[in-house]
Amino acid sequence: MSRTTTAPPAPGVIELESPAKNSMWSYENKLVLLFFFAVGLICFDRLAINFLMPYIQQDLGINNTQVGMLSAAAALTWAIASVIGGRLSDKVPSKRMFLVFLIIAFSVASMMQGLAGGFIQLLILRLIMGMFEGPAIPVTQSVLAIESSPHRRGLNLGFAMNTAQGLFGSILAPIAIVALAEAFDWRSAFYFTMLPGLVIAFFVWRIMREPEPRGLGAEDQEKELQEGRSKGEIGEVLRNRNVLMSVLMFGGIMVFAIVLQVFGPLMMTNERGYTPTAMSVIMSAFGLGTALWGFVIPMVSDHLGRKPVAVIFAPFTVIAPLAVIYVDNMALLALAMFVSAAAMGVLGMALSVIPVEAVSPMMAGLAVGIPVGFGEILGGFLAPILAGALADSHGLSASLFVAAGGGLIATLAAMFLRETSPRVLARRNGDRRPVTVVSEEL
Repeated sequence: MSRTTTAPPAPGVIELESPAKNSMWSYENKLVLLFFFAVGLICFDRLAINFLMPYIQQDLGINNTQVGMLSAAAALTWAIASVIGGRLSDKVPSKRMFLVFLIIAFSVASMMQGLAGGFIQLLILRLIMGMFEGPAIPVTQSVLAIESSPHRRGLNLGFAMNTAQGLFGSILAPIAIVALAEAFDWRSAFYFTMLPGLVIAFFVWRIMREPEPRGLGAEDQEKELQEGRSKGEIGEVLRNRNVLMSVLMFGGIMVFAIVLQVFGPLMMTNERGYTPTAMSVIMSAFGLGTALWGFVIPMVSDHLGRKPVAVIFAPFTVIAPLAVIYVDNMALLALAMFVSAAAMGVLGMALSVIPVEAVSPMMAGLAVGIPVGFGEILGGFLAPILAGALADSHGLSASLFVAAGGGLIATLAAMFLRETSPRVLARRNGDRRPVTVVSEEL
C-alpha cells in the first residue's frame, strides 16, 4: 500500500532550496564533515589488521585459516550489532551520547589489539570491535539523512559513507598503518588508532545535536506509532518494498566488493602474472574510484532519481571481475577497476538513502541496520567461504564469477524500487516542495 503526500512549506519540512542550510558553516555541512571522519575512522580501524597481517603472522604464528577467522569474526558481530544497534538507536534518549560511547568503545578495542598475546585474544577483540562498530553506521547515516536538505541527501550520505570508506579504508589505511608498523612495530600501529577515536568522539559530543523527526513522512508515522497502528519492528520495516530491495542490493554489491578484493589480488598475482606492486596499483584504482563515485553517483540520484541511477550503475559490478579474468593490459585493468567502482555509489544508496527515505525517521536506524546486517553476513561472512571453495575446486576465476553474480542480484533488485528522490517527486508533481512516499508495503 502506498500513500503519497506533498509536504507543506510550513513547520517541520525542509524546502528543496534552503539558504541557511546551504551556507558554508551550516550545521548540515558540519555534520557531513564530522560523520565523514567518523565513518572514515571506522573503516580505517576495521581494515588496519589486513595491512598489518604480515607482521602479525610472523610474530604470533597465525596461519591462513586463522587470518580468515579474524576477518569473519568482525563481520559476524558487525552484522548482528548493526541490526540490534540500529533498532536501539531509534529508542535511546540520546543518539549523540550513544554514538560517542560507540566511538570510544571501538577505539579502545582497536588499541587493545596491540596487546594481544595470541590468536584467541585477537579473535575476542575482533568480535568486540565488530560489536561496537556495527551500530555506528546506522546511527551516523540515519541521523545525517534526517538532518540533510532533501535536494542534498544523496550527496551528503554518499560523501560521508562511500568517499570516507574509499579514502580512509582503501587509500590512507595501507599507507599510514604500514608506515607506523615500519617506524615502530605492529603493536604500536594499533596503539596510535586510539587518539583519533578520542578526538572524533569529542567533536561528536560538541557538535552533534539530537535529530528531530521531521519531514520524511514523520508526522503521519509518528501518529501511527503513538496510536499503536505501527510498532516499528523488524517485520514491519521489512514489509516496505524499498527496504527489502535495499537489503538485496546492499547484500549483492557487498558480495561483489568483498570477493573482488579478496580473490582479485590472488588471481592477478598467481594466474595473470602481475607483480605484487602492479597488483597494488591496480587495486588502488578501485579505492580511488570508490572515493570519487561514492558521492558522485548518489548526488546524480538526487537529480535523476534513485531507481534509474541504481539500475544504470549496479551492472558496473560485472566489469572488474571479468576484466581480472580476461584483460591482459595493466592500464586497461586499472581503468576497469576505477569504472566498476561506480557500483559502490549504489551500495551507499542501498545502505542509507533509499531505506531512510522509505520509512519514518523514528525507524531510520533500523532501516539502515537491516541492509548492513544482511550485507555483512552475505558479503563479509558467507560469500568469501563459498568463493574460496569454488576457487579450490574450479580455479580462482570461479570466485570472480561469484563477485559478478552478486552485482547482478543487486541490479535485479534495483528494477523493483519505488522512486523516493524528493526532487524527482516534486518535479513530477509540478512543485518545488519535497514530496515523500511513505508506508510503501509490498
